[in-house]
Amino acid sequence: MYKWIRLYFISITLLCASVQVFAQSFNLHIAPVFGKERIVEDKWYVSRNGDSVQFDNVRFYLSNIEFENEKGATFTDARKAHLIDIFEPSTLKIPFQNIDYQGIKKIKFNIGIDSTNSVLGALGGDLDPQKGMYWAWQSGYINMKIEGRSPQCKNRKNAFQFHMGGYMQPFYAMRTLELPIKGIFTEGVTLTMDLYKFFEKININTQNSIMIPSKEAMQLADLSIQMFSINK
Repeated sequence: MYKWIRLYFISITLLCASVQVFAQSFNLHIAPVFGKERIVEDKWYVSRNGDSVQFDNVRFYLSNIEFENEKGATFTDARKAHLIDIFEPSTLKIPFQNIDYQGIKKIKFNIGIDSTNSVLGALGGDLDPQKGMYWAWQSGYINMKIEGRSPQCKNRKNAFQFHMGGYMQPFYAMRTLELPIKGIFTEGVTLTMDLYKFFEKININTQNSIMIPSKEAMQLADLSIQMFSINK
């Protein structure tokens, strides 16, 4: 009898431990950097090309976030999209529940808003047009904004503006990224956004203003996905 009681309590203990692992909050942290430096307001950074840049506004959409574990099971974000503002700390952590984090092996997400949601018109939450990330129904959402200033930029007030968006071909600017996750994580993983990798491919003296869906916006959208990587 004692043997059965002992086995019963062992089983309950293992079950509780399993449930605790599965139900614990798992966070996706977003870390905006320029090379090895964290991006902060009013600070100057130097690109590989020798351009000095300062950032006023960097915002982008993460949508359809999905984790996959080693058994092929997927854990999908309940929210359509998250508007990330690198100068707003509350947007830099996305919590997920009911994820078997010990078996996570990859993450998949979109940078931007897909065509289905773009044609729905005015939406709420982070997709509210009043957030300043919506052009018009003909053009849809702005997937990513990178704005700031540089002495090498000859525009008024030395300002550069890169607005990447568009949901209709041939200017469909949403990009999908799939990144491997290696190791065991108990609290979450960090999605690093390194703007150094973006500006090392840009001649800001001649390329400094993209404001509509276009071939140039598509090229920058292709370039933007190179900024992202997963770290512990």
